[in-house]
Amino acid sequence: MNPRSVLEALRAGGKTAFLTAALGFAALAAYGAVTESEVIYLRTGLMTVAFISVFLGGLNGAMADGTLGWLHGGIVALFYLTVIWVVKALMFPNAEFGVSTLISSAGMLFAGAVGGVVGINLRPLQRQRIRKRYLRG
Repeated sequence: MNPRSVLEALRAGGKTAFLTAALGFAALAAYGAVTESEVIYLRTGLMTVAFISVFLGGLNGAMADGTLGWLHGGIVALFYLTVIWVVKALMFPNAEFGVSTLISSAGMLFAGAVGGVVGINLRPLQRQRIRKRYLRG
């Protein structure tokens, strides 16, 4: 593992994670605006979007580098969590980091690592698809 591969995984996976999160949060906001129900379970929706974002970010980060998928996926998840923690600390200075925060953080690290492993295993399929598309003949 060299720093260049880590940065490549962070670039590709971080971009995917944050774009997916932005789209998911926009969808939740639209759902909240359209729904006439007064009760919306926002925490469950936000955590689902965050887990999916980290999983897809780890998948894309591992596919970008091609080695050590669990590590690159975990690094993407750690980067995502760091940004989320900093934003949370700036927006809500009195917010506490309790046991639920640690459990969800460990779950996100696991989701990123699993996404990285899946990304490594999908990489040969991506190469075959590219060869079929561009190297016909």
